[in-house]
Amino acid sequence: MDLRSIECFLRVAQTLHFGRAASELHLSQPALSQRIRTLERDVGAVLLDRDRRGVRLTEAGRAFIEPAKAAVAQGERAADAARRAERGLHGRLRLGFTVIASYTALPGAIQAFRRTCPQVTLDLLEINSPAVEAALDRGEIDLGVLHPPLERSHLRTRALPDEPFVLAIPAGHRLAGLSSIGFADLAGEPMLAAPRSVGPVLFDAMTSCLRSAGVEPRIVQEATPVTTLAGLVAAGAGIGFVTRGVAAATRPGVVFREVAGAPAVPMAVAWAESDNSAIGRRFLDVAEAHFSSV
Repeated sequence: MDLRSIECFLRVAQTLHFGRAASELHLSQPALSQRIRTLERDVGAVLLDRDRRGVRLTEAGRAFIEPAKAAVAQGERAADAARRAERGLHGRLRLGFTVIASYTALPGAIQAFRRTCPQVTLDLLEINSPAVEAALDRGEIDLGVLHPPLERSHLRTRALPDEPFVLAIPAGHRLAGLSSIGFADLAGEPMLAAPRSVGPVLFDAMTSCLRSAGVEPRIVQEATPVTTLAGLVAAGAGIGFVTRGVAAATRPGVVFREVAGAPAVPMAVAWAESDNSAIGRRFLDVAEAHFSSV
């Protein structure tokens, strides 16, 4: 049964007049009659009595009206869902992101997307950058906010603003009183850092900055995520670099200072080229606009 034929039946059932129903449906009367006959054949019952006195609903026709209305309404909802999905307004989006990303404008971008697309279900997963990349490669998530460069060249990216590094220092530490800090000032200091396996590019950039200043890195403990690192700094385990977003969250017992020449954490949204859905493209546009506005 096609929905258009059901709509035709409902209009005739409402008007009890083939000519008037045909006019309202923008059909010829013979075309309307043919649709009704085809529908009755598909249903397997006569729905309308037609004679010189007019048109009347049969018992089968009266029983058919309410389910027919429900079928048409469901068809309209299905068509609307399809149209909204095509425009990225309906469906599901699986988003992976790093801890660092969660301390940027990303949460605000997610809220903006929820307001824009309330019928999209968002599945959120917080993992480290290599795990985000691997999850994209396996098709377990649709989009990932991570830290380039990527190992998998087939993944596509859209850059987000870099996230500057600042130095986390225990309150009362000698470095906290300096008006400016350079890498040479970190000589001999016990340092905390994320494992190189989690972010080799950033790890190498940081150690390179230290060595260029004549300082041999003295990493006493590896810590991840950066929020854990900040907690270890508060406990006096050493000093370490965190992103400005993490520093903005503050933590008792820790002060944050900029270090001249410190690298920034690159940020990007990544996706598998074959999985760039309308929902994903809409999220990219909303996120980019939000990051640009803050």
